[in-house]
Amino acid sequence: MLESLLEGMSMVLTLDNFGWAAAGVAVGIVFGAIPGLTDTMAVVLFLPFTFYLSPIAGIAMLMGLCKGGNFGGSIPAILFNIPGTPQAMVTCFDGYPLARQGKSGKALNMALLASCLADAASDLILIFLAAPVALVALKIGPPEYSMIIFFSIVIIAVVSTADPLRGLISTGLGLFLAVVGMDPEYSTPRLTYGIPDMLDGFNLMPMVIGLLAFSEVLRQIEVSFLNRFRNGAKADGPDESLPPPSTEPGSQRVSGGEFRTIVPTLLRSTGIGSLVGIIPGIGTTVGSYLSYILAQRCSKTPEAFGKGSLEGITASEAGNNAVNGPNLIPLVTLGIPGNLAAALVLGGFMIKGLTPGPRFMESHASLLYALFTVLFLSNIFTFAFGKLLIPFCRHLVRISRPALYTGVLIFSVIGAYISNSSLFDVGVMFAFGILGYLLARYKFNLPSLVVAFFLGQLFEHKVRQSITLSGGDFTIFLTRPISLCFLVMTIGVVVFYMYRRRANKTMVYDE
Repeated sequence: MLESLLEGMSMVLTLDNFGWAAAGVAVGIVFGAIPGLTDTMAVVLFLPFTFYLSPIAGIAMLMGLCKGGNFGGSIPAILFNIPGTPQAMVTCFDGYPLARQGKSGKALNMALLASCLADAASDLILIFLAAPVALVALKIGPPEYSMIIFFSIVIIAVVSTADPLRGLISTGLGLFLAVVGMDPEYSTPRLTYGIPDMLDGFNLMPMVIGLLAFSEVLRQIEVSFLNRFRNGAKADGPDESLPPPSTEPGSQRVSGGEFRTIVPTLLRSTGIGSLVGIIPGIGTTVGSYLSYILAQRCSKTPEAFGKGSLEGITASEAGNNAVNGPNLIPLVTLGIPGNLAAALVLGGFMIKGLTPGPRFMESHASLLYALFTVLFLSNIFTFAFGKLLIPFCRHLVRISRPALYTGVLIFSVIGAYISNSSLFDVGVMFAFGILGYLLARYKFNLPSLVVAFFLGQLFEHKVRQSITLSGGDFTIFLTRPISLCFLVMTIGVVVFYMYRRRANKTMVYDE
């Protein structure tokens, strides 16, 4: 283990890897800080370019984009009450009121500190849990694997979306798209309609870029057009009428005394975020919201929440950043992405010919420890760049929207073409962009679709293996303890969730 650790660290500690990790963090912060762009969009747009990088450099860049974007989303949330990323929504509750008091620097520094510390702690949890989970994973067979994937898919479809029906439809569409191409067992074409380019199925890059990046361009064009039509002017921009920063001593930094008061909240929120992160499909927004609610209940001054509480900012940022490390546990040990960001990182592994799973730690131990080292390196860069960029954050939101989305469109076309040098893939990107726009317009969950697409082929493969092992007997999923356990858990989660929804509707009706 020590030898693999040292080898992994030596693989990372090169100027090339440092440079790409730093570039990823810087770009991620900028994307997260610009309303309308997100950390996910940054990963989507730059994922194709990692094809030309070494495995470590490519992964370093992707992790930097994720970590930088996660903090970057708090910048417009604090300065303009506009969350740069969905998980930064809760940061608005106390960040913006504190900025209105002339203490934007204090709020941003608190967000940066909570983000980096919680993220680093969650990375330690990943490191300590990855090996034990991998050992258990080595002892499971196709039936157990099938039910674990099934559990993940159901969680993603039902629990991670506001409307379970729309979540199920999105997930079902993702699974349907996963079967396009050649049948892995019989080598016969499926749903290709005689198009040779579709024999290998849909290429990952153009599909994801279209669904998550180009569809957002179309949505923003629609919003801009409707605002012009209704108001006869451009859409209202962010509120830039913040008071000038206070010049009182200590008003722009976090003092030692203030830090000591938020330590319990930081630890509690890190624990909540980490627990949420282990469960596939729940996500950073849930971690942030749950942490905030519990912090308010446990606070000695709950009345300060919503008025500029440092505890509130800490809970939100620690809760959403602590999800990051544990979310990679099912990825590196089982090959199952816990959320959309992990699914995109899985895509980065696959581009390099690497397939995370139960034997990944055995066959690529040094590479796994290199990944762990990259995580800590990205945290250091996030803190350093965050400190440097905080004084200039106000200017990021003034970028012209037409110029911004023209750039996104150009990157989308380049990214779709670059992986296979195929104009067909560019057409696929445009097609999925229109599909993503329509689905988002009717409130279908795009991340559920993408993650289901990632898991679809693996699920089909494991189910077929299980049926082959049992000689066509489907009861194999009931006779194996682990697979039965996950099947029961899946049913239990669905029943509990539907019961809660029905109970909530009954309460609303009674009121």
